[in-house]
Formats: sequence, structure tokens, C-alpha cells
Amino acid sequence: MTQAILVVVFWLSVALILYVYVGYPVLVAWMARIRARPVNRQSSQAAELPVVTVIIAAYNEERWIERKIENTLALDYPNDRMRVLVASDGSTDNTVEIAARFSSKGVEVIHYPERAGKLATLNRVVPSTRGDILLFTDVKALLERDALRWVIPHFEDPQVGGVAGNRACLATDSLATEGEGLYWRYEGWIRLSESRFYSCLGAYGQIYAVRRSVFPFVRGLSDDTVIPLKITISKGAVIVFEPRILARIPAAATLRQEWQRKVRSHLAVFYDIAHLKEGLNPLTSRIWWPFWSHHIFRLFVPWAMLGALAVSPWLLNAGMIYRWLFYAQILLYGAAAMGLLLARLGTRWKPVYTCFYFVFANLAVGFAWVRWLQGKKQHSWPQVDRILPAVPSVEDLKN
Repeated sequence: MTQAILVVVFWLSVALILYVYVGYPVLVAWMARIRARPVNRQSSQAAELPVVTVIIAAYNEERWIERKIENTLALDYPNDRMRVLVASDGSTDNTVEIAARFSSKGVEVIHYPERAGKLATLNRVVPSTRGDILLFTDVKALLERDALRWVIPHFEDPQVGGVAGNRACLATDSLATEGEGLYWRYEGWIRLSESRFYSCLGAYGQIYAVRRSVFPFVRGLSDDTVIPLKITISKGAVIVFEPRILARIPAAATLRQEWQRKVRSHLAVFYDIAHLKEGLNPLTSRIWWPFWSHHIFRLFVPWAMLGALAVSPWLLNAGMIYRWLFYAQILLYGAAAMGLLLARLGTRWKPVYTCFYFVFANLAVGFAWVRWLQGKKQHSWPQVDRILPAVPSVEDLKN
């Protein structure tokens, strides 16, 4: 009886891990091919381009804000159809003063003395915006000049409520660069499949756009999760993932900084679910399957990894397959440890570094569980220090 329970725990754990990281991505990619959401663009050659308000939420970004504004003003979009708004969330450095220097170029600055967090800042600033489309972008993200040219055509489809862009790491010497880049490419594949099937579940905070008319004034911690999902759940509009809209950011300066960022982002999911629970109902939600598979089940993978490892020694005599899978787990965690060690020595061997980043990412989820169970919560997150690359403009990235 005891062994039967251990067998059930083992195979449920293995099944969950494989479903989350292999099964669901393959299934949703297949569904996107055979049952793709129809696109119904109602375009006209003579149609006037919509007015776009670019919103840059900032907190103590004096190191980055000038470069960001210059990058934004260089976007390939008519000046009379684009507004740039910097929303300062309680900045105490020179962010507001630096941004105000661009007032002659049409940049508007709104300063809120009390820090409330990014999502709360967006909720406060959106009513003062103009135009049909809101483009949200982070201070540290450098956008390609054609970003808006890829955004706007998607809004010719009336069922589209938002467009999520892609992101990539600028090359740095940080140990986090390769790990972040690999993870984002994997996530981008899943998001593109979800978008083609029905709707992308979330966005990257570095760049995403929404119709002003469907912007949801909602509570939560993570704007790039809550806003897109709430638009789909409450407004019935879809979010399109467009990989050609590219925002480039430097990686976290250290693995410790990347660890802190991951823990905070996963912790936010625990609290944000309360504002999105309607999307989990199979009877009323069109996104219940991707929502459960992509966001909820992934939170339980650390427990599945722990469960599989914990019961494996007790099943070594239950059959050859259990012995091989136990050795496979030892190999995974050994490779992860070697990946970390080699990275700290300045050597990156991709096979072992991939194992390391997989374990690293799931450990961060596990630690987020601990913080959530302790009741810890942050409405306004501390900044992640990122390496300022010696890159004067996005144009240089193309050379």
C-alpha cells in the first residue's frame, strides 16, 4: 500500500513537470495550427493613423531616463500622432528634472509625490491621456524604430484589445544574460502559440499596447500580467503577441539580482490571481485552459520536482525505470551545480547552464511560495540593477 502511494506521487509529479514544460507548449502550438483564431482586419489605405500615447512609468531613473526619452522620440511615427508622457512614481532623484528638459519636444511629465507602485501609477495617469492607443514601455527598454509600425496594424482588427511585444537581452558580461535570453525565447514561442490560438496570456512590461477604451482600472501588483488578462477576461478582447516588436534590455547585473526579480514576479502572481479568478472557470472563460496550464500549474512544478526526488530512493527496487529516472534526476541537479560553478568561473557550457537555469528558475518559484505563505507583499518593488550598455542608440544594435 505504501509503495503504491509513492508510485502515484512519483508519476503525478513527473506528469505535471512534463505537461507544463513540454506537453502544454506542444499542444497549444498544435491547436494554433489547426484551430487558429480568425483575423478580421478592417483596414483602409486612406485611414488616418491613430493617436498613440507612450507612457513611461519611472521611479528614480536619472541614470536611464534621458536615453529612454531620446529613444522614444526617435520612433518611426508621425510627431503629430504621438504623445510621450513620463509618469514619475514618487521619484526622489533628478528623474523629473531630466525628463522636463524635453518639454520643448512635446514630452509631458506628471509627478506623483507618493510612491504607489507601477500599476497604481498607470491607473492614475491613464485618465489624463489622449488618443486611441496607449503604449506602455519601461525606462530601461530600448525600442526599435519601427516598433509602432508593427503595433498599429493589429488594432485594425476590432476584436484586438492589446498587442504584446517581444524582448531580448543586450549582450553583457552578466551571468544572467544567457539565462534570461534562453528563458525569454522559450516563453516567446509559447506566447506566440497562445496568441494564434486565441489570446496571449500576459505581456512583457518592456513594451505592450492597449486600446484606451478597454484599459481596465484594476488592482494588483504586476501590470503586464493583470492588465492584458483583465482585458481578455472582462472585456472579451484578445491580446496579440507580435515578436517583431522588439524591446532590448540589459540583463540583471548579477544572478542575485535576477533571483530577486524572479521571486518578486512569481510572488506577484499569487496575489494577482485574486483579481483574475474569473479566467480560471472552465464554464465561463475562453482562456481557462491556457491560464491553468501556463500560469497556475507552473507554480506547482517546484513541489513536483521535490516530490519526485523525495520518493525516488524508495522506489529503486520497484523496477528498472525508477532507477533510471532517479539517476536522471541526480544528473540534472549535478549538471545544474556544475553550470553555476562554471558560470562563476567565467565559462559557460550551454548544456549544463541550461540545466542550471531550469533549476534556478524553479527554486525562485519555490521561494515565492515561502514568501507568500509568510504573507509578504510589495506594492512598489525595489529596482533591479541592470548593466548600462555602452550603446548610444538602438540603431547601433543593427550594425
